[in-house]
Amino acid sequence: MAWPSVAVVIPTYNEAGNIENIIRSILEVFDSNKINGYVVIVDDGSPDGTAEIAKRLAEHDVRVHVINRGRKMGLGSAYREGFTFVINNLNVDAIGVMDADGSHEPNLIPSLLSEIKMGKDVAIASRYIKGGRWSAGLYRKIVSKGANIIARIATGVNARDLTSGYRVYRASTLSMTRMDDVEQGYVFQVQMLYKLKQVGASFAEVPLIFRERRVGQSKLSLGEYWRFFKWCLKTLAKRLVGKD
Repeated sequence: MAWPSVAVVIPTYNEAGNIENIIRSILEVFDSNKINGYVVIVDDGSPDGTAEIAKRLAEHDVRVHVINRGRKMGLGSAYREGFTFVINNLNVDAIGVMDADGSHEPNLIPSLLSEIKMGKDVAIASRYIKGGRWSAGLYRKIVSKGANIIARIATGVNARDLTSGYRVYRASTLSMTRMDDVEQGYVFQVQMLYKLKQVGASFAEVPLIFRERRVGQSKLSLGEYWRFFKWCLKTLAKRLVGKD
């Protein structure tokens, strides 16, 4: 059986030092595994020229698409715009998401697609199942594990790594979800799994060896963590009173 076709959506902001390598690596995985795939870059007007680098690659490979939004508009809206573009313009079976910073190895794409091929609606690259790990400092590990515990309690989603930004969705299932009210920041990843749970989606996780970014700085801030915590509390409260 052939691989499901896939479009990988990558939101970017100031990733000029990483973007060419990640695009080329994904295309190499497509080629070596005979996967019919695309890469969709959604850039928020990076002043470092990230979009321009991606556009140069797109000029030589029709599988690369670039959406330059011109200004910072938030992670959630970047994914929503990327998803909408793929659903409206690319006839694919699956939609993947990953970071542009080199922490997500493209070689894992076939393993994620295998879960979609076997009938799952969402395949998550997980740091917190057997075989998964990541090379972060103690503080980041504590924050991440704490965020995942809070997210599981708040949403009831049965997965270990709800905050992972590396995953693949079945396109037909994703298109069933309402996305006009998505959060703009870090909590978007958890919110999407919660929305998919509400439409009966099935989940799988595959081990991820998460590596620290190669170039640049993390975009997460204390404000992002606070917004994440508030969303989880609000969602849990709604679930407890039966309003969501």
